[in-house]
Amino acid sequence: MAEGSPIGFVDRFTGKTAAKAAKKAGEIQSQAATDAAGNVVIAGQEAGVLLDPFQGVGQQGVAQAGFLTDPQAQFDFLQNNPLFQMGLDNANTQTNQMAAARGRLSAGDTLQQLNQNALLTASPLIAQQKQSIGDLLNMGQNAALNQGTILQNTALNQGNLLTGGAAAQAGGIVGAENARSAGMGSILNLAGQIGGFAAGGGLDGIFGGAAPATGNFSQVGGQSPNQFAPFNPLG
Repeated sequence: MAEGSPIGFVDRFTGKTAAKAAKKAGEIQSQAATDAAGNVVIAGQEAGVLLDPFQGVGQQGVAQAGFLTDPQAQFDFLQNNPLFQMGLDNANTQTNQMAAARGRLSAGDTLQQLNQNALLTASPLIAQQKQSIGDLLNMGQNAALNQGTILQNTALNQGNLLTGGAAAQAGGIVGAENARSAGMGSILNLAGQIGGFAAGGGLDGIFGGAAPATGNFSQVGGQSPNQFAPFNPLG
């Protein structure tokens, strides 16, 4: 519809045009908020996926957590660890060489030292393994916490955007209704003015002032038709 057409004027006068514009604006804002909320969810999911490998590492730590307090697990770890065997062999060789130099290969202190070599070699290896498992558990825990934070923030941002979108749409509906109400007020005001004119007020009902009196139009020289002398057929 052309902007200057009579129908377009009527639509603006009655508030129909403003109502459509308000409702359309609300729908556009609502759709934009919905799209943004969808993008937030996608971004949150992608960020969470990036942390999945770290959670997998944490699962490895959980699987090995029994080692931290289980002596049998620690013993099995040492038996299958080539570093332990190598370190123990080197320590025992040194002990035997020193004992042989002193002629004490069969002495009690030599046997005691050989037993201690196993503990001295095992202790740092067990400590290192415990630390490694602890690091895995911490990594997995941090990944889980970060993923939880991402999900929480994603849900919060999504909720805020959707709430804002709903509020925008509701505002558009309210704005449309207000525009219609304003248009109705204009119609009622115009109807009241027309009613005043029809009730006998003439143009006073519309323009609020006295209308020109009929039958008393001014002539050039300030005279009216009624000011001429009466017609006398005998004179």
